[in-house]
Amino acid sequence: MRRPSLRSAPRRYWPLGRTAATDATPPRVTAGVEPLFDEEMLARLRRLVLYSGRARAEGIAGEHRSRRQGASPEFADFKSYSQGDDFRRIDWNTYARLDGLFVRLSEVTTELGVHVLLDTSNSMDWRAAPATPTKLTYAQRLTGAIGYVALWHFDRLTIVPFGDSSGHPFGPVQGRANIVPMLRYLEGLQPLGQTAIQATIERYARIRKRAGMLFLVSDLLSNDQAELRDGLRLLRSRGWHVIVMHVLDPAEVAPRLAANAFADASPGSQGAPAVELREVESGARLRLAATNNVLTRYSSAFDTWLAETEAACQDEEAIYVRLETDWRFDEVVIGLLHRRGVVA
Repeated sequence: MRRPSLRSAPRRYWPLGRTAATDATPPRVTAGVEPLFDEEMLARLRRLVLYSGRARAEGIAGEHRSRRQGASPEFADFKSYSQGDDFRRIDWNTYARLDGLFVRLSEVTTELGVHVLLDTSNSMDWRAAPATPTKLTYAQRLTGAIGYVALWHFDRLTIVPFGDSSGHPFGPVQGRANIVPMLRYLEGLQPLGQTAIQATIERYARIRKRAGMLFLVSDLLSNDQAELRDGLRLLRSRGWHVIVMHVLDPAEVAPRLAANAFADASPGSQGAPAVELREVESGARLRLAATNNVLTRYSSAFDTWLAETEAACQDEEAIYVRLETDWRFDEVVIGLLHRRGVVA
């Protein structure tokens, strides 16, 4: 295992508390304590629809337009009548104007394949302050919103939790009758160890014969930045429309928030609070003093990592959406998904 460095610390290490209490554990939220959504939020989700981008909608009947043409209420074009065509589709108004028989063509509405890879690794089951949910709880809400919109519009939904391996999946299912089972499934998810993003993406992409719309919901904490790029490249080459939902705790983005939480800890160098960090997936520990210099270097490394992550998504034609767990879900998150072109 690599020695912890300041470069890797922003990505994998989290404050435990006072230096003297080295065996303390991060605050956690028990899954399923309260519903993921209230009725007001569900009503708002029912007005949304997933924008499929380049992902093809096909299969059995749904509510997304397909490139195929056939009999449905959505008008597409006319064609000259030929033997074998359904005479009930003849447009008599056109016949009166042009003195020729023409058949109305319509777009076939089909279901869209919606896939969610939900990171349930140990690093997701963490929060810096009791007032905010864990990243896992927030990711469960995101996945629940995506799944609700998909099932409400009769898209085919699959949810796969992953850590160092894939957990028991939900789906593929279709139809509104599966909404309640989907929400109950999400509320019962538990952490699955360490993170293996690239292996999970590769395994999933190779066993799926038909590409669709794929959401990667994760904090993206991986030892190798190239893993994400390689996984996204594979998905793009196979025709997937990918949306990366990057879930972060506010203290990860602004580490001074975490440092202030331990301001009464035993003083370190230059009077800064001395804290011990524990890598929540491997258990490795790092002791340091949260000086201004350390926090500045952390912020610089973290900003570089964010920029590299977003660049990897852009290069591989994936939509990148960064979210923080203290952002209001009903206003900020839904609005952000609108602006990114994920929902309409």
